[in-house]
Amino acid sequence: MTLETSINKFMDEYYGELPLYDIREPKVIHMTKLGTHHFSKHEIAVIDTPVVQRLKYISQLGPVYNVFPTARHSRFEHTLGVAISINKMWNSLTENVSLSFLPSSDRTKILSDLRMCAILHDIGHCPFSHVSETVLMDFPSIQSEKIRLGGKPHEILGHYIIKSDVFKSFFEDLSTEYKVELGLDKISNYLLGKVDDPSEEQYIADLINGQIDADKLDYIVRDSDFSGVELALGVDRLLLSLGIEKIQTSEGERRKLIMYEKGIMPLEQLILAKVMLYSAIYHHQKVRALDHMIISILRMLIDEKIEINGNIIESPVDLLKLDDFDLLKLSSGNSNVNDLCKRLKSRQTFKRCLVIASKTVKDESQNQLFDVLKYSEHPIEIRGLNKVLAERIGNDCTEYDVAIDLPMTPKLGETQQKIIKIGGEFKALKEIFPQKGWLESYMANKWKGHIFASDKYRDKACKEGKALFEEIFDIKFKETAETDAKILPLYKKQRTLQDYYTRPQ
Repeated sequence: MTLETSINKFMDEYYGELPLYDIREPKVIHMTKLGTHHFSKHEIAVIDTPVVQRLKYISQLGPVYNVFPTARHSRFEHTLGVAISINKMWNSLTENVSLSFLPSSDRTKILSDLRMCAILHDIGHCPFSHVSETVLMDFPSIQSEKIRLGGKPHEILGHYIIKSDVFKSFFEDLSTEYKVELGLDKISNYLLGKVDDPSEEQYIADLINGQIDADKLDYIVRDSDFSGVELALGVDRLLLSLGIEKIQTSEGERRKLIMYEKGIMPLEQLILAKVMLYSAIYHHQKVRALDHMIISILRMLIDEKIEINGNIIESPVDLLKLDDFDLLKLSSGNSNVNDLCKRLKSRQTFKRCLVIASKTVKDESQNQLFDVLKYSEHPIEIRGLNKVLAERIGNDCTEYDVAIDLPMTPKLGETQQKIIKIGGEFKALKEIFPQKGWLESYMANKWKGHIFASDKYRDKACKEGKALFEEIFDIKFKETAETDAKILPLYKKQRTLQDYYTRPQ
């Protein structure tokens, strides 16, 4: 059964006929930082469906709130924020006379589709957001669809949910009830950054999934605000710098979302802010340890065919039946998965055993770090290494008790394409904002990999982890690889009560 067929079946069996509520008037929604915004009756009808309401129970940043206590925002608020950002971008393009090539009726139709795509763009997310995407990539159906369609696992799932028979039926009723015309096939493609005619329409998908899109404008600001990590961002200035023009790309001529010269500084700020969020929040060692605990829980549920909410996870579709709270409810019981959930819930995290970074490997091993980094793009290979490590640790250690963590560096796609208009030419930001040596600098100063393990296996995981990396990657570690992980007794002498009563002779 194909992934598309599986999702179609899931939507029919799990949701059946989506309820279409009688929304008598448009709604005004008040948002922190973003202010007060208007949502149409048909938009509220979609927001009120269980498919979108489910996003209230999926954390935007996974388990980050265990490290940054105020980062408790969900995918639901982000969804509304992206719809608001789309509106702001569209209004700026209108004011810049960039949409003058479109008839007024087409502008209204495209904006309506884009706002709906924003509302639906995250419906494919599974428990703890991007954390579960690592597990989704274990499934062959996701691997093959990623090659065929591109996009992230949650975007692929969302694409097929929107194309399902249940959604088509719901949107037919919605269109009749509220006298709106929505292009469901177009919306599902926008989610992947695709359009029917790229030579004329690519700018539409760019607004929702492109180099400078509404998703980034919302999540970067939102994650900064709610985590407490302050960043300098000139979003309003950025919006005033947007335009639409036909440009030559490697795929031919495309009508794309572009930026005028005055937007260079706020775009630089946006990119630097993104990098800061990675180093300060997303790649924080405690956050990564929590991420791996969730990955272990999900893989244990799948591999051992453990029932959750009356279901066994056998395909990516089964993860769409779950949210964060379903996993946390597993904390009661005496099984291994119950124990791991209990520790997750009470913040008894995996501990660092080894720090893999430029400053923790010897000078002659610096180049080998880039071989390690290549593994970050291949979660299946990392899992294979993890299984080998667990076997070497022995003493009943399983792959769920230890985690090799090799985070990917931030992707700077915003700097690659020639979308900045200076005079009569188009340039890429990397031509103006030099990035030569950026990866080397990031690896030297920011990037850190880890080996995490439960307390029971910490010392053995450190020893065997070092040996494994020396064998596979020919990396020689400094003592700081252990001291930075606060491994005892290298970090500090373990003391007993007797030490405090024994006087020196």
